[in-house]
Amino acid sequence: MKKLLSIVCATALVCGCATRPQEGPGSGSGADYVPMVAPSSVESTVYEQDLAKCRANAKNVPFKASQHDDALVAVNIGVISAGTWIGWPTLTAAAVVGGMGGFNYWVYTPERRVWQTKQETVMANCMAQRGYINTDPSVRVTWVPPSQRMVETIRPTGRDTYNVEQLAKAQRCNALPVATLVEKGPGFERHTVACTNGQVMAVRCEFGNCRMSPMAAQRS
Repeated sequence: MKKLLSIVCATALVCGCATRPQEGPGSGSGADYVPMVAPSSVESTVYEQDLAKCRANAKNVPFKASQHDDALVAVNIGVISAGTWIGWPTLTAAAVVGGMGGFNYWVYTPERRVWQTKQETVMANCMAQRGYINTDPSVRVTWVPPSQRMVETIRPTGRDTYNVEQLAKAQRCNALPVATLVEKGPGFERHTVACTNGQVMAVRCEFGNCRMSPMAAQRS
């Protein structure tokens, strides 16, 4: 029951969001949202086809919320039991049942808004993939064109990486040295460090004892 009471605050936050226009670009919500995009030379028929496909994708986003179901069942059973005991007239009972349905819908208002936001993002991403530029600040586009994606690489490191970097710093190879593990075996590790003068410093560590190897004068 505490969860049900806490819904009031969450609903107030949802209602406090900026209102959208009643019709046209930027109106609607969830799968019924009307995208607000920058002017384009795309023909209206093509745009409508793209929009229909993106809206269909948004409608496929399922609504998942069940955290209040147990409390709602308890409330519904309690109300129906009270009505049966009091002996409500048919019209009164019908009105109460209808009100309970509305209450059950209202309880999940915050979760429904999150779901609608996901639908809008799915739609905006779909439109962006088709070349349309979103101009609605209330809708988030998470899709990034392949040309703008940064390839993240993981630098190989070992047990002695820190010692190698301290040695490279002491040798004035680089003020902020970054060591990369290039080989590892029983009791030893080999690292390389790019120096600011364009050379590559090679270091071999054996059981924690690190020293520069003969290949320290390589050019990068």
